Amino acid sequence: MKKTILIIGVIVIFSAVSAAQTKNDTIQQLQRKILNLENLNSRLSTQVSAANSNIKKLESRLISTIDSVDVLKKELALTNNNLQAMADKFELQIRQLRDKSDSDISVLSKRVSNNTIYWILAIVSIALFAVILFGWLRNRLTSVKTELSDQIKNSSEAIREEIIKLDNQVFWSLDFQKKLSKTEHNESENIDHSLALKVADEIVRIQKNLSSMDPETKGLKQLEFAIDRIQDNFKENGYEMVELLNKPYDQGMKVSAKFKPDNTLKKGEQIITRIIKPQVNYNNIIIQEAQVEVSVGE
Repeated sequence: MKKTILIIGVIVIFSAVSAAQTKNDTIQQLQRKILNLENLNSRLSTQVSAANSNIKKLESRLISTIDSVDVLKKELALTNNNLQAMADKFELQIRQLRDKSDSDISVLSKRVSNNTIYWILAIVSIALFAVILFGWLRNRLTSVKTELSDQIKNSSEAIREEIIKLDNQVFWSLDFQKKLSKTEHNESENIDHSLALKVADEIVRIQKNLSSMDPETKGLKQLEFAIDRIQDNFKENGYEMVELLNKPYDQGMKVSAKFKPDNTLKKGEQIITRIIKPQVNYNNIIIQEAQVEVSVGE
């Protein structure tokens, strides 16, 4: 009997020791997981700080690029003004020279007699000189206009390339912020649509610029690819930009519309010809109403 009791006691003690050991192992595992989570949180904080620093640098570069574009626009306007001033000056000189030549010929004609061949030769010489001078001035004016036109064209191409670079930087920045915002949204129940709406407005603005550019413009295809990529990200995250451009306008549409007359349309016909702000849906729910311009036939 004592032996049985002793065996039972040994078994009970062994079970208690095993349970305590298992509990200690579980506590150690939890402590290791907590330590790993703290390290992961520290790395994420460092990455977020670096991302914010990059965004500030991009904003600074964006402001600098905008200033460069403004300077180019001012130089282009000054070039146009100089071209117009030179054209007006040359035309005035030509007109004065022609009037003077006509006046001189008229005066000399009154004084010339039938036997004054020298005066006739003088008149012919003056007229020939005037024609030659007029032709030279005309060729010079044409040459100056050509040179200035080339300068304007080069300046315009430079401005367009700067705009495309600027738009690419804007898209890169917005896409980066969107990815960062997406990571933060996964940790929160409240969804902020402000970034998505900002991206939608930028897409509309850049699409308008693309429609007025030469298809062979450098960097244009890269910008179109960036727009497609942003729109794909929109769809993947539940956003939708409703296509309204060139669609018939209906009074029942949930849009803010501005109307303008258009003689090319049939009387009473109403077409949406400009998107000021796009309509944006999130999970099939409107989160931004469109602002449009509607052309009305007269």
